[in-house]
Amino acid sequence: MASPTQTMAENHNIPTTETSHPHDPIPSEPRAIPQLTLRPAQSQSQPEQVSPKSSGGSILWSTNGSDDSEAPTTPFSEPDTAVDEVIDKLEDLPASAVNFNGQSRPRRASTTLISDSPTDIRRILGDGETATKLISQCCGGGCCLLKTLAPDSSSANFIPVVIPDNVAFRSLNLQLGPLALDSELTDATPLPAVNLSFEPLPSKDVKHVSEVHKAPPKYVQPHPPYEVYSAPLYHARELTKPGAEKRTIHFDIDVTDYPDEGGVDFKVGGAVGICPPNSQEIVDEIFDILCIPKFVRDKPVTLKTTTGRWPTIWGDDEARELVTTRRELLTWCVDVQSNPPTKNLLRLMAEYADAPNEAKILTYLCSAQGQAAFCDLRTTSHLTLAQLLHAFPSSKPPLPALLSVLTQLMPRFYSLSNDPHISSARPGLPGNRRLIEMAVTIHETPNWHPDSPVRTGVGSGFMERLAHQFITAENEGIDPRSILDLRVPMFRGLMANPLSKQFGGEGPMVLIGAGVGMAPFRGFILNRLKNANCANKIWLIQGVRDSMLDELYSGELGDHEREIKKVVQSRKVKIAGEDNEVKYVQDEVRVQADIVWFVINALDGRIFVCGSSKGMGEGVEDSLMDVAMQKGGISRAQAEEFWARKKEDGQYIAETW
Repeated sequence: MASPTQTMAENHNIPTTETSHPHDPIPSEPRAIPQLTLRPAQSQSQPEQVSPKSSGGSILWSTNGSDDSEAPTTPFSEPDTAVDEVIDKLEDLPASAVNFNGQSRPRRASTTLISDSPTDIRRILGDGETATKLISQCCGGGCCLLKTLAPDSSSANFIPVVIPDNVAFRSLNLQLGPLALDSELTDATPLPAVNLSFEPLPSKDVKHVSEVHKAPPKYVQPHPPYEVYSAPLYHARELTKPGAEKRTIHFDIDVTDYPDEGGVDFKVGGAVGICPPNSQEIVDEIFDILCIPKFVRDKPVTLKTTTGRWPTIWGDDEARELVTTRRELLTWCVDVQSNPPTKNLLRLMAEYADAPNEAKILTYLCSAQGQAAFCDLRTTSHLTLAQLLHAFPSSKPPLPALLSVLTQLMPRFYSLSNDPHISSARPGLPGNRRLIEMAVTIHETPNWHPDSPVRTGVGSGFMERLAHQFITAENEGIDPRSILDLRVPMFRGLMANPLSKQFGGEGPMVLIGAGVGMAPFRGFILNRLKNANCANKIWLIQGVRDSMLDELYSGELGDHEREIKKVVQSRKVKIAGEDNEVKYVQDEVRVQADIVWFVINALDGRIFVCGSSKGMGEGVEDSLMDVAMQKGGISRAQAEEFWARKKEDGQYIAETW
């Protein structure tokens, strides 16, 4: 009698080996729900994607999320034609997310936009609004079309709101429309509750020692009952060269004295959690804007909360009473630059805005009439708390109320770029020290302030500041380890993530990565190549922008580096007459189809992919489908099933972000 695996192979014609399919496969999670975006019209070579009703743009379904990407803009069109074009498109869309009687419905999936009669849509959008622009910047749920202000600017009683004249406000790019001081606003967000307070210390005998600029308070616990460990920084060096598109820095962190946590140890391919603080400059800037005196900022107080997990990270939801300072809370416990503004924050700022025009604008952003402007504010770019406070300078909310609505500052996770056991045994390491290593790419985004045009991320910016202090001291002949005592607040983190969990065995491997996604593969290679019989069983396909500037860990992968590594440069110019010239990682995967097919069908063979999900991750997945179709002689649907089962069996492991 044929086994289930044999029957499946006969029905689908999928090449089968001992390990091609697991028995009793576990159903995989559903793919991401597609989202609707507007794109410019395609060329004539792709006529199937152009709407038959409009030449101004085409509506495509995309599996990409819209949270981290900007919606493509559509070609400019006059307002009178724009509405007609959008109406034509909207008539064919799924069921409505809007009740045109003025009553809002619960938010639905982001794949749903709006549909109704052309008359109703014109009434909601208004004849003077460029509808294409309005919808292209929407979050996708139709929420920005719930209600709009009547265009009453021609009224004799119309008194427009005076726009704040400062650089921060202009950087918000708000489109307020016909907003007046007496405009009626409905369904505004209620004023959020204040769930914490500051009180004097219960006794003069209570003492509080703060190391706010070196280590987080004890109550910032990532996984109670364990605390954050302040690990000494052993070494730092820049991996990329000057001129690289993204700067990447390597760190050696000393975990010799890391406390025991029930026998759990660091593992190759694992990830550690870094608890970064907000920079001292940003914290002082917020204190200054809120007019909080300097002698108050570091004064110990009793913090009392009524509910929630804050200021812990993953603690229990309960009331708390603890001793701290305002600076500790603003430095270690709230994220002031990584999240888009919320209506609760804007409503709080409106409540405490002394200038009537600022209060009106902030209330408008929290109302049904201002939903479109609020969507734009959340989706165009990330804003910082300081930027919003500078934009509305008359608003100075009390610190307890502000802390009640801000987002918790969360750890940042970084994969280990070494095998912790091999690194600990390297020559020249004094005192039997134990090190973990990781690579951090510095995340930079445009800043609103002309004196500081670029700002860094919370985690990567903190690590960059540590590295700068370390490298500067070394260049000046100072021993940073003994003089500066630089510390990295960290915890063991994810030692059971997919990369670490599936690494092992003696079978062949193909490692596919781009950018800092290469970092965990360094630990894989160093671990495998210590065994001579594994030297010819591992292949690395590494994508870089320019090998002279961006390649990570060149020359650090052991004696067999040249035999196992293939570097793909996206900047490399194709030379006439060369065959198999590739530009991206996914192109090289297709060139190496024989190796890929051999490894995935070998006993205990595994394929690892690590890097950004957008671009690289999606491209590699497509290339793997092509390899299966080409080498296995199967259809696209069968190739998708083939790789899905390989993923279930732990032979195809993708760690993307």
